[in-house]
Amino acid sequence: MALIRRTRLLRFAPIVCATITVVMMTRAPGLAQNVTEPALKAAFIYNFARFTTWPDGWPASDPFVICVVGDAVADAMDRVIKGRQLAGHLIAVSRATPTGPHRACHLLYMTGIPSSQAAQMVAGLRDAPVLTISDIEGFTDGGGMAQLFFDRGQLQFSIRLDPVKRARLLLSSKLIILAKPL
Repeated sequence: MALIRRTRLLRFAPIVCATITVVMMTRAPGLAQNVTEPALKAAFIYNFARFTTWPDGWPASDPFVICVVGDAVADAMDRVIKGRQLAGHLIAVSRATPTGPHRACHLLYMTGIPSSQAAQMVAGLRDAPVLTISDIEGFTDGGGMAQLFFDRGQLQFSIRLDPVKRARLLLSSKLIILAKPL
């Protein structure tokens, strides 16, 4: 009796697998469309932080501070990192202004400001251990460390290592390998 039930179940296995595959394939495009550009950038920024090592020197009770100039990305960062930790530090997202102090940040992301203003912000952080990232065209030419950009519909990034070294930051080789040439 058990053998007969097993045989009947095995006959339906391909149908069940095919049905699951079709359902997953039809739902996948809908899910992919729900990812917004700010959310995608927030995920990239978070992963940059995960693959970067900062110099020792801040107490474990202090948060890891991600400063963001640009409200849409800051909102997405809040959703992406809520409740997460990095190297034992609770992550905090701070909305920054172009003129505000930025040395308390561990990572500074800038968007929606003129490239000259971004270059001034980067110059004010020279040699400070603050990872600077932006989607502003020419950002790495102006002294920034990493620039996000779209290439053929995919979010990519480039890295300028000189400012990273001056800031005493260490980027994982996994991150450097994925970077596109400048």
